[in-house]
Amino acid sequence: MDRITELALGQSLKSSGDYVMRVNKANGWFDESRSMGDEVALIHSEVSEMLEAYRTWGYEDATPEPFTSNAGESLPAKPEGVGSEVADVFIRLLDFCYRHNVDLQAEFSRKMAYNETRGYKHGNKKL
Repeated sequence: MDRITELALGQSLKSSGDYVMRVNKANGWFDESRSMGDEVALIHSEVSEMLEAYRTWGYEDATPEPFTSNAGESLPAKPEGVGSEVADVFIRLLDFCYRHNVDLQAEFSRKMAYNETRGYKHGNKKL
């Protein structure tokens, strides 16, 4: 990865993480602490929901149409489908990184640099 791409990725991850934290704090998700096990379970639950969304709708966006409240206000529908669940995994991951001071961009860059040194289908595993 060239340095400009790496810098852009870092800024994008940082701004996405900052946004997630603002929303999560405003919605009360920082009022209590969580254990490491709770954090991993929350990420895992979103990955499981991604699989269930695929089993139900394939890769189709299953988000219903916006709806009108009893007060006549147009409200967005809850996003549904694999894409929405992938976003939830990412949101949970950014939340985890913030809570535990993980520099996701640095770790991503470090891991990809290592992965570039690995051989073709290293480990020769089937899945």
